[in-house]
Amino acid sequence: MYKSIAISTMLLTATVTALPVRANVVETVRSAQDNAPRLQALSINANGDIWVSGVLGKVLVSRDDGQSWQTKSIAGSEQLQFRDIWARESTIYLLAAGEGSNSRIYQSVDDGATWQLQYTMENPKGFINCFDFWDQQHGLVIGDSIDNKVFILQTNNGGKDWTRLNSAPEVNRGGEGAFSASGSCLRTLNNDQAWLSTGATEQPRLLRTSDRGATWATTPLPFPNTNTGGIFTSLPQNNLVFGGQMKPAKAVGYYRDNQHWRAINNIPLTGAIYGSASIGEQVIIVNPDGAALSKDGGKTWKRISNDAYWVVEIKDNGDAWLAGPAGRISRLRLMP
Repeated sequence: MYKSIAISTMLLTATVTALPVRANVVETVRSAQDNAPRLQALSINANGDIWVSGVLGKVLVSRDDGQSWQTKSIAGSEQLQFRDIWARESTIYLLAAGEGSNSRIYQSVDDGATWQLQYTMENPKGFINCFDFWDQQHGLVIGDSIDNKVFILQTNNGGKDWTRLNSAPEVNRGGEGAFSASGSCLRTLNNDQAWLSTGATEQPRLLRTSDRGATWATTPLPFPNTNTGGIFTSLPQNNLVFGGQMKPAKAVGYYRDNQHWRAINNIPLTGAIYGSASIGEQVIIVNPDGAALSKDGGKTWKRISNDAYWVVEIKDNGDAWLAGPAGRISRLRLMP
């Protein structure tokens, strides 16, 4: 949902700039040419490889902690928008978001050497947004509603089959979808749980499953209920959800406290929050207005960058990786 301007070129060798320390964070920026592509999905493999994807079919991987970047090309994908990516060992999944047949899922089982097209949206009005996986064999996809039901796909065999879930909730009045800003509108947890975030509907809500999609619980939340408003991203491990509205610009967040959802105050960014990531109580949120850090689970915040970002993920060592417009990729080293 919500297709934006797409410009393309491969990421080029860039200057490295050490920025001032703020809130115990040092930011190192690797930038590209002015006409480089927008990047908006990240996945950090357990082996340390950093996978990044974006518009016009470009996929990048660094195997040396950001020292260099390789471009991976997928035949026939030059005009696709790869808005989500997932990497585990030698298996990589790519999600292309777009109307109709531009919504696709690709898979590589040889660490990006070759790619197979697994799924193509058949409905000309269909639009898939995000995916996530419990492991290489089991995962879910969320898309914009079709036929009065939330559109959810499931695989239990490594993507050989993608099946629409009959258990998906009925759609809200006026339609319902998700935002493919950062690939984080769907999150899985290790214990068969998943959180799906919806928007562009009369009542944005959080959809939760504890049995890999067999049943769903729905929680309406007071996010903006406009075509550009809703829940964009969630952090189930921290009981946090973020989003807001693109126009007029508004940032919104909520945290769950003893089964009650409470508003997060003083978010220092303007506009909907596109992406989020956490390690322990340290939480980073990003959007085109910049990046902000909380060191206490979302209670207090400090802005850490004025640069635009669409997505953030954090490695186990505490290094956060961010990507966004103009091919920008940054590393933020979280200090204890």
